[in-house]
Amino acid sequence: MKNSLELVGYLVKSGEVREVVALEIDGHCPARDYLIELAAHNPKGWQILSSQIRLSADVHRLQTRDTFKLLDPSRQLFEFRTRSGLRLYCFLSDDQLILLTNGGKKNTVREQNRDIEKARTICDEFSSRVASGAVLTIIEP
Repeated sequence: MKNSLELVGYLVKSGEVREVVALEIDGHCPARDYLIELAAHNPKGWQILSSQIRLSADVHRLQTRDTFKLLDPSRQLFEFRTRSGLRLYCFLSDDQLILLTNGGKKNTVREQNRDIEKARTICDEFSSRVASGAVLTIIEP
């Protein structure tokens, strides 16, 4: 059984500049589950988000733009977004690591706010555990 100081992340992309990791907390990895589901049921959407992830892992300076939007400066919380309403939430841990938290579709403002709040909760939980001495173990596929 994992203790509260164990954090696990699944490597999604190792780029020239940074790594993109789907964060697991307490045995749940919502971002990884979202990407697997997306690949199975919406290959075009998955392809768009995958290209955005690859780009963010390879560029030296992340720029907030239409496809990568800053949501919460205090937490460095961002969203990858597509024109079709797909969202993948993440935050930065130092400048070398993008941690994916969860995903969703912008169906309604209420659903999107729920997804953003979930991302904030995961970010805060990660920060709390790191402050308590937790170490992130990254598992490669």
